Amino acid sequence: MRLVGLLTEDSRRYYEMIEALKAEDIEYTSLDFCEPVPSDVSVVVTTERERDRVVFDRVVVDDDPAEAVASIRRFMNGGRPAKDLVIGVDPGHRPGVAALADGIVLTRTVAKSPEDVKIVVDGILREYPSSNVVIRIGNGDRTNRNRTFNDLWDRGHRLEIVDERNTTTRSATPDEDAAVEIALTPGFRPDGKQKVDPAPGEIRNIQRLSRLQSEGTLTVSKDLASKVAKGEISMDQAISLQRESACGDVRTGARP
Repeated sequence: MRLVGLLTEDSRRYYEMIEALKAEDIEYTSLDFCEPVPSDVSVVVTTERERDRVVFDRVVVDDDPAEAVASIRRFMNGGRPAKDLVIGVDPGHRPGVAALADGIVLTRTVAKSPEDVKIVVDGILREYPSSNVVIRIGNGDRTNRNRTFNDLWDRGHRLEIVDERNTTTRSATPDEDAAVEIALTPGFRPDGKQKVDPAPGEIRNIQRLSRLQSEGTLTVSKDLASKVAKGEISMDQAISLQRESACGDVRTGARP
C-alpha cells in the first residue's frame, strides 16, 4: 500500500493535512525526524521551513492543503501523463468538478459559474495531460447543464451526459462528491450543442431573487431574467438595466 508520510513539527500544518487527506480518502502515516522514511511511503509532506531536514526525494511543501493534495496525486501517479482521464461535472449555479485518472481521484473543486467550468477543465488538463479525455456532465439542472455543455463542446471536448440519480450525498462537499460519482458513470454522447431554454419556473425564481438582491426596490423583467438564466448577463447587470429602464419611463412619462 502506498502511503503519504506526514513529517512536521508544525501542529497546525499537521492537522490541516490530516483533514485534507481524510477528505480525499488518502492513506497516511505520521513520521518522525529521528527515524528513516518507511519503504511503503510514496511521498512526504512537510513545511518549507523543515524541507532541508527531510531525507527523501519526493517531498511536498505546498501551504494550501488542496494544492498539496494535487501535488501528492502527481507524485503517486509517478509524474506520468494519465492514460485515461475522466472529468465529472455536477451542473448547477456553482458546478462541482472532479478529475479521475485510472479510477483515482486527482482533484475536485467547485467552479464559480457554469461558464467557469471550461477554465477549471483547462487547468486540469495542464496539470494532468492525457491523450484520452472524456468529460461527463450530469443531466440535472438543464439550463445550467446546457450552458456548461455548449462551452465545452465549442472547445472540442468529448462529452457525455450522465443520469445523475443517486449521485447526491450528504456531506460537507456534496457538489464535489456528486462530480466524482458522475465521472465514474458512463453516459450517452449527444451529437451536437444543447438548447438553452430556461423554464418559466426558472424565470420566476430569478425575478424573485432580483427583488431580494435589490431589497424590494424592483423586479427585473422576464426578458432580463431569461438573459440571466442563459448566462448572457449577470444579476447585477440585469438590475442595473431594469433601473435604467424605469428611469427612462419616468422621464418620458410612460406608464410602467
